[in-house]
Amino acid sequence: MTHHLEFKDWEPSARVRELVDQSIARIDRLVASFSWEPVFLRVFVERNAARTLYRVSLTLDVPGRTLAAHEERHDVEDAIHEAFAEIERQITKHRETQRGDDAYKRPARRAHLQRHKAAPSGGRT
Repeated sequence: MTHHLEFKDWEPSARVRELVDQSIARIDRLVASFSWEPVFLRVFVERNAARTLYRVSLTLDVPGRTLAAHEERHDVEDAIHEAFAEIERQITKHRETQRGDDAYKRPARRAHLQRHKAAPSGGRT
């Protein structure tokens, strides 16, 4: 996976850079199964000095879809955690859709309900 990391209007500390690098590595492991097409992650972290507010924007291009997450918090580490957690959730959902997991759940439920409806009732003749 290739990625582009951009910090606007501020220079991050070593701790923030390490947090971003660890989060990118986690995303890289999650998208390793999409190896047939290139996957691109764009990380954009902006600081609003007037309010000491950090805006984290992630865009992940995976085969068949573009996933995005945006977080705005006063604490940069919380914003980074939440944005990456949202992208991870979207990757998991996209992977389930690609595998067809959602298509298997509904027919199984229908078959279960049909069996219960078709079962003969107790004492009537």
